[in-house]
Amino acid sequence: MQHIWSVLCQKSSIDFETNLVSLFECIEEVNLVFNGTRSANDEKVTVPTEWQLVNYWTIDENEKEDFLDLKVEFFDPNEICLNSYENRININKKLKRFRGRMTINGFQVTKSGRYYCKVSQKINGEYLLLSELPIDINISFNIPSQSIN
Repeated sequence: MQHIWSVLCQKSSIDFETNLVSLFECIEEVNLVFNGTRSANDEKVTVPTEWQLVNYWTIDENEKEDFLDLKVEFFDPNEICLNSYENRININKKLKRFRGRMTINGFQVTKSGRYYCKVSQKINGEYLLLSELPIDINISFNIPSQSIN
């Protein structure tokens, strides 16, 4: 199998009449605003949102595998892995190409900067990096004003 592309988005849809995929709200940059102040640097904060990772693959006629093992890792600007997901996708041997969709429920952040979503495929027992998707995350804090009497 050959990995062609990967995209992070909020939603995707596949039209069953035409088999075309539509990607909605593709993610390149995320702006987060938290209420209050932050007590420590590099503290992990979980953002409760749902993303989809959509991949497009082609399959060689001689391909014998009937499954695809994927690993998706989410790295912060310090190159620390915050989340890791593994998924086995069953492949219909009659297909010449396919799209895979993985739903990611929530993600963690530590600070503002460039994060990476890394997609790897297990080949011969080892994961090989296929794609690195950059996501710029900007974090700011909404500090409540104090009234003075």
